[in-house]
Amino acid sequence: DWGNAWKKHFTRLVISPQLIISPPWEAQPGDIVIEPGMAFGSGDHPTTRACLDSIVRHARPGQRCLDVGCGSGILALAAARLGMVAAGIDIDEDAIRVAKENAEQNGLNATFSTTPLALVDGMADLVVANVYAEVLVDLAPDLARRCRRRIALAGILATKADGVIAAFPGFTVSRRQQDGEWVSLELERP
Repeated sequence: DWGNAWKKHFTRLVISPQLIISPPWEAQPGDIVIEPGMAFGSGDHPTTRACLDSIVRHARPGQRCLDVGCGSGILALAAARLGMVAAGIDIDEDAIRVAKENAEQNGLNATFSTTPLALVDGMADLVVANVYAEVLVDLAPDLARRCRRRIALAGILATKADGVIAAFPGFTVSRRQQDGEWVSLELERP
């Protein structure tokens, strides 16, 4: 049945015992359910998994997480599931609509908007951004201004990682990992 064959590529993804992402056809109680398709971020891509891993390791209940380029909302929803005050922004209105639907479907409290990063109020303890390296470099000053402690970056081709790091003076690289051609980074304020 070719109409359902594509579903085998989207399976239940266990990030940690407290955080499991599933498509609707594999979901179990307590999973975050994300319907693949309408916006980037179902959990299956190495860059998304890297950001989810960062969230699991650094989420502290009551702290703030900002997901820049939120797509489906998966990263903000993961942060909310782990007790963070989560918000996501994206330039794509359809992505924001999907993210809001995902929050409602999962019963999670996260806010989503098309507010430009430069106009976002306040700072976040954890800023996550899973977008291309060129966009990360362009957004670096605003990402740094919104970050209180740590930034998790992904969507970076290995050949572009050093350029992304250079765009964040005043931050130290606390973690760098590579999965195939993709690099993810965690940067911290000293």
